[in-house]
Amino acid sequence: MDQKKISRVLIAAGVIAAAAGIFLFFIYGTAAAVSCLDAFPELKHLFWPGLIWLWMIGLCYLAAMAEYFRIVLNIGKDRSFVPENARGLSRIAGWMGAAGGLWLLAEFLPGLIWGVRLGAGWLGVLLAAVASFAMGMLAWGLGRLLARAVQLKEENDLTV
Repeated sequence: MDQKKISRVLIAAGVIAAAAGIFLFFIYGTAAAVSCLDAFPELKHLFWPGLIWLWMIGLCYLAAMAEYFRIVLNIGKDRSFVPENARGLSRIAGWMGAAGGLWLLAEFLPGLIWGVRLGAGWLGVLLAAVASFAMGMLAWGLGRLLARAVQLKEENDLTV
């Protein structure tokens, strides 16, 4: 499979993931927050802080997706083993770590500040944090591996 075809497939997958993320965090998340506001009027003081927090998590994921698209476009240009792709994977790791940290804070901060517990939703939040951290570690590891491959390629190019 040539690089352009690989790039097109990866772009299509990224577009689907980005669209799902935009829907989940900015459309469904907002509607769910409004629904919770109606169901739990005693927690109305948490509406905007919670919604902004959710949007911040969504923006972390979108920033990681932007880095993903930069890497995929490089792949389409037959520039797979370049330093900027390794740096892009490191930036993805950072954004995923930030999202995981925000999820963890969402797990514990409301209880510490306002005495509010997440109830049954705590497991989903914890799973989102773990998944974010895991994806971040995976991106970091792949970035380190790619950086080493770039170094080997440069050494090989010099010997030829």
